[in-house]
Amino acid sequence: MEPESFSFAWSFFKMLAALAVVIALMIGAMLIVKKYFYQSPGISAANSMIDIIATRHLGPKSSFMLIEVLGQPLLVGISPQGMSLLAAINDPAALDRLNSLRKAGRTSPAPPGSLLNGAASLWKTIGIRRKDG
Repeated sequence: MEPESFSFAWSFFKMLAALAVVIALMIGAMLIVKKYFYQSPGISAANSMIDIIATRHLGPKSSFMLIEVLGQPLLVGISPQGMSLLAAINDPAALDRLNSLRKAGRTSPAPPGSLLNGAASLWKTIGIRRKDG
């Protein structure tokens, strides 16, 4: 009985093929997550009862969020201890200014600490970017 000869080229090809399969599975999983779990922050569902109008980060784990619940703008504070309602916006002048800013597109509705923000930063790191428009 003669021992089988070891082929470096064949082993290297098998290793590259296995690596390609693993990378393809990872990219496929990212695309599935992006397709089914990612909603563009600028686009809200027409029948959504809660919309995030703007977010302002104050520190690593604290921020203000301006949200709209059933048409009522609310200012919410977020900290490691939890969320708290800071103000309900009822002033007509403030509501007019808010509506004019929303029409001009000067709000940033990215929710803090969401899974999608982490995934988006990962996609940016590896070069996959969301297409705007």
